[in-house]
Amino acid sequence: MKPLALHVLPAPPNNAAAPLFALRCNYDYTAKHACHVRAVERAALSVLFFADRIVLLPRSRNGARIAEALAQRLDLTAESGALRLPLNPASPLPERLRTLLSLPGQFDADPRFGLYGFFCYELIHAKLGLDAGLLGVFHLPERLSVDGESVDYLLDPADAGGETWPLALGPMLESGDFAAGSGLPYGRMYDLALRRIADGELRSVNPSFAIQRPCARDGYRIHQDLLARNPAPYNLYFDGGDFQLAGSSPAMFLRLRGGRLSTSPICGTIARGCDAAADALQVATLLASDKDKFELEECVRADMLAKEASCEDIRVDAEREVERFANVFHTSASVSARLQPGKTLADAICDHLWPATVVGTPVDAAARLLAEHESRRWYAGAFGYLCADEAELGTVIRTALLADGMATTRVGSTLSAHSSPQLERGELEAKASLILGAL
Repeated sequence: MKPLALHVLPAPPNNAAAPLFALRCNYDYTAKHACHVRAVERAALSVLFFADRIVLLPRSRNGARIAEALAQRLDLTAESGALRLPLNPASPLPERLRTLLSLPGQFDADPRFGLYGFFCYELIHAKLGLDAGLLGVFHLPERLSVDGESVDYLLDPADAGGETWPLALGPMLESGDFAAGSGLPYGRMYDLALRRIADGELRSVNPSFAIQRPCARDGYRIHQDLLARNPAPYNLYFDGGDFQLAGSSPAMFLRLRGGRLSTSPICGTIARGCDAAADALQVATLLASDKDKFELEECVRADMLAKEASCEDIRVDAEREVERFANVFHTSASVSARLQPGKTLADAICDHLWPATVVGTPVDAAARLLAEHESRRWYAGAFGYLCADEAELGTVIRTALLADGMATTRVGSTLSAHSSPQLERGELEAKASLILGAL
């Protein structure tokens, strides 16, 4: 069937108003990142991805027309002002992901048109056959800004500057604990994890816990403050109407560019020093740490193993390099591969759920343990964009969700046989300091 033609027209940038989505990289400390900005200033549709359905929510007059056009091509049914596309929850996750990723392909538009938003951590539950509800929240743009150039995507050019309306996504997320998640107290989870590691069931596991603070600040202002204080590859902002996400993540989940798939396991953490000399001592301590070296090697092994299912020509482009952020140093590696013939981005996403740095190893076994004791929702998911020939997704860490006058952040650390309570506490405090300082 012939794609629906979208008119792509230049549009004035609206720098005064907060966007619905922003992904900003102000970090070029390593060769794998370069500064760039993408922002959805207006959405045509918001897209909720559940284990058993996709829900399309028109956000403008243009979006309503786009939804009507889609309804004539897809098996959509009307549902309380939205359109619903049923999915078979028993079907393999890559098949359901392909359905989601096919939505932008219904349109004839420029290559930047796509899905902008985030996958929830519980996407891995759908892969493992566990109970899973909400899997992702995205916008299809009506007005998109890329590095300062803004364009409108319109079914009818007469809709330029047409009617738009706000939407509160919270009531549709089917989760009373979407903001904070849930989990055992960290001390109990620490003891449980170390027992599983000692028994040989796991080599590492990454439990997390929530920190909540009253916060009257606007999420976009927090996003701007984080940009000013912390160079990072994935400075993120998302407006869900009645909740906002703002974060400054150091961690790539997955990138597809030029036909090549890239990942960057990041593991090993130490706080910054008070001056250049103290920084140098901290870096030397980090590089000398057997614990941090073991954890990064574990994550690289898990990452390469994940690629074997859907990729070929797998390479380690950087074995271990130091990354520098405002509050911490990390060590990271870089791994790349090419998708096998017949494999798609949906296969690669499913195969890489989730980085061992936020789950543990073996990944599936660690994820099952975490599923017994934690719900994470937005935390440790993936934030970014998914277009026809390009995808950029960062891992949602060092991030806060703001709703109802409260800010919630989650923080975790990798536990292994090399761990000690004192070291883990120091790592957790260093990681949390960035977001807590911005609140």
